Amino acid sequence: MSKNIEKRKPTFQFAVLVMVAIISLTTVGMVVFKASITTMFLLSWLIVVPAAMKLGYTNSEIEEMGFDVGKGAFQSNIIVLSVGVLIATWIAAGTIPTIVYSGLAIITPKYFLVTTLLVCSLTSIATGTSWGTLGTSGIALMSIGTSMGVPAGLTAGAIISGAFFGDKISPLSDSTNLSAAVCKTDVITHIKHMTLSAVPAYIICVVLYTVIGFKYANNTIDYNQINQVMEVLKANFNIGFVSIIPIIFLLVLLLLQKPSIVSILASGVVGAIIAFFQEGESVSKLLNYMLNGFTIDTGLEYTDKLLNRGGIMSMAETVLLVFIVFVIAGILQKTGFLEVLLQPMLSKIGKSRTKLIGTTFISSYLANAFSSSMMFTSVFVGTIMGPLYKEFNLKPENLSRIIQDTATLGAPLIPWNSNAIFCSQTLGVSSFEFIPYCFLNWITPLITFIYGVTGFTMKTYTEEEVIMMREVEEAI
Repeated sequence: MSKNIEKRKPTFQFAVLVMVAIISLTTVGMVVFKASITTMFLLSWLIVVPAAMKLGYTNSEIEEMGFDVGKGAFQSNIIVLSVGVLIATWIAAGTIPTIVYSGLAIITPKYFLVTTLLVCSLTSIATGTSWGTLGTSGIALMSIGTSMGVPAGLTAGAIISGAFFGDKISPLSDSTNLSAAVCKTDVITHIKHMTLSAVPAYIICVVLYTVIGFKYANNTIDYNQINQVMEVLKANFNIGFVSIIPIIFLLVLLLLQKPSIVSILASGVVGAIIAFFQEGESVSKLLNYMLNGFTIDTGLEYTDKLLNRGGIMSMAETVLLVFIVFVIAGILQKTGFLEVLLQPMLSKIGKSRTKLIGTTFISSYLANAFSSSMMFTSVFVGTIMGPLYKEFNLKPENLSRIIQDTATLGAPLIPWNSNAIFCSQTLGVSSFEFIPYCFLNWITPLITFIYGVTGFTMKTYTEEEVIMMREVEEAI
């Protein structure tokens, strides 16, 4: 005979203890032992479950709660897997090589800094990775900047601004998909909302890098490295209009409001068709690329790093992370831990949207500094602040935008953050040299904060949507 144990609400002290234990476990594992964030979040199950059982919940009840919430990760995870397919077929079709080739072709001495920004933006948007852009186009552009006599920190700042801009607004980016998933919004909706702050900031950066670049207008560029990369790309792919058809096809589907998963997969198939007819790839190879990623040996390390990517398996860890985050956050929410933690914060914020936005900014930068990981920051801030935004009738894309404008863009500005360290080591420049010149990373959060304070572009729920949400929550 099973006993019906009364469920208790956690005390504030107990809730804080549990949250600190989770954060400490995750941070120590990632920072000290260089463990994966996915591994550490899974291990936090050993903290969350015993804590919930102490409140009177059985193990089966906890697992059921986690499963119910974990189902919410289904759409996000299918999108992430579809993106893996898309990246692989777009490379095989020559789509991504064409974008990179076109970007490198526009570099001139007078506009070196602004074209550096554009090249890294295009590369990062096409590949969905800021680190991949830094390790390929970034390295090449650093050597070009050095040969021109441009200060290393200035060139690095333009590279980082472009790479992280592309990473932020690319539907192929794991950090973008994670932020959207944690905040429970569609990734395309999330990206559209981000452009409202990212595009004005980007335009300001274009002006700044253009004006500053005039100082080096009479310098000469060593085109050897650029020409080498372009020759390798042209030798291995058919560079031209046909190769960018998959991008046009995807944009048309999205403009027609077709489902994200269908649009991404369909564009991936179009890429595979072009790769079959234009690049001579076999069907079996293309199907293997979709699973394991595109592979090529060009003989040039820069291009190999850029092109050996994609596939369903490359997205496996992101899928697992999203699912585990949903499950852990769901258990903490359903057992009352998050509610207890948020009450004091909610009372101090009151009805002030400015305080809510300010608290989100502070939480994001502190989490980034404490954990040294923008991925952890996205998960932490999205989980903690999500219910508060709902209390203010603010749609989740508001929070996901703030998270990316502070967590993603703020990471390179913190010298000990893993992103800043990677930038420094890859580009061969001290973080203190490039931080002042990462204009996009400074300007975008400022614009976002102004939006938050004024309410401009802050999307809210209608009364009908609020009623519908309450009915759904009551049904659950």
